[in-house]
Amino acid sequence: MSNPSGGSGWDGSSGNDGGWGRAAYGTAQRAPSRNGLMWAMGVLIVVLLVVLAGVGGYLVASDGGEPGGVPASSTSFVEPATVSPGPEAMPATAAPSERPSGCDPDEIASEAGIARRNVNVDRCAGAWALAHVVVAQGEPAGDTQYIVSRVGGSWTRYTGIPSTICRQEAEADGMPAEIAAVLDDCRSSGASTGDLGLSVPMSRPACDGRGIVVLYSAVTPGAYAQEISAALAQNPGASYLRTDMACPSLRARDENGNVIYAVYRASGYSRQELCADVRAMGPPAYGRWLDTTSDPTVLVTC
Repeated sequence: MSNPSGGSGWDGSSGNDGGWGRAAYGTAQRAPSRNGLMWAMGVLIVVLLVVLAGVGGYLVASDGGEPGGVPASSTSFVEPATVSPGPEAMPATAAPSERPSGCDPDEIASEAGIARRNVNVDRCAGAWALAHVVVAQGEPAGDTQYIVSRVGGSWTRYTGIPSTICRQEAEADGMPAEIAAVLDDCRSSGASTGDLGLSVPMSRPACDGRGIVVLYSAVTPGAYAQEISAALAQNPGASYLRTDMACPSLRARDENGNVIYAVYRASGYSRQELCADVRAMGPPAYGRWLDTTSDPTVLVTC
């Protein structure tokens, strides 16, 4: 009875059974504690991952929320650079305004003492300009030309056209070639003498007190040769001179700064002789003295 219920095998086994049962039981008891630890560690890891993910998300959001945020800051940095060249370029476009303001016709007329209106600038080259004046119909002179230069900040009259100054001399004074081109070449004999190249050569009478009867005066630049030639043809035997290359008793330039060519006949040394010759020629002839003392602005009264 005892065997069936617990024979020795069972007894032995009973220890084994009891051991097995205990072992199984004991094992069952230990397993839960390891699982709990693993669960705790797993939860902790998850929490850490969540926290790290939150921190990472916060940092990403603070940087712009996306990788493109970084270039955005660099783009905003570049934009000022693209704007700043604009103002820098503007003075460069304003500089050309140095242009004709440097050759303003009104400034030239006022500063160079050109009394007539309608001053026009034909050529502008820095501190030099070629200008002409359109004269109203009925006035004694036609279109007149001047070369002006800026000296000390103001325009001054350098010479009229035609001029006794020749090209090489003007270029030595600093005149640009494009302006000097309107002047005669110094190597030309006519340029150095003022001769117009007519069949009658230009005269240079002595300043010895002799009187002359002035028959015609030419003051129109560009038309001197034509006008003087016609006046000589109308007055056979007459001569012509250029006043600024003759005696100081003759007016060297007209009111516009142009040189004066005059067709004349020689007379005597007395007022009586001179006035008789003036009356013989009739208007618009008038008398002048060839000397170094008479006032060039005063005509001989007959």
